[in-house]
Amino acid sequence: MTAALAILAELHHRGASVRVVGDRLRYRPVWAVAPELRERMNEHREELLALVEHFEERAAIREFDGGLSRAEAERLALEDVVAAARRAS
Repeated sequence: MTAALAILAELHHRGASVRVVGDRLRYRPVWAVAPELRERMNEHREELLALVEHFEERAAIREFDGGLSRAEAERLALEDVVAAARRAS
């Protein structure tokens, strides 16, 4: 598992959502992201940006085309992203 993928999984586990806004990562709730995690996010920023964009695309497809709740769409999108990362490595 790549560092960025581990970060995305940890964010999901902590109940935080992360979005790409322009060239920045935005996350909520802020209190769910400890300073150490924020530092790791900054270290792997470029890879994390690409990963979050892929995650968002997969979640949106599952939510809007699949009719799933956002929470279920995000859970399945995370599985999609993990599977794609495993195939790529």
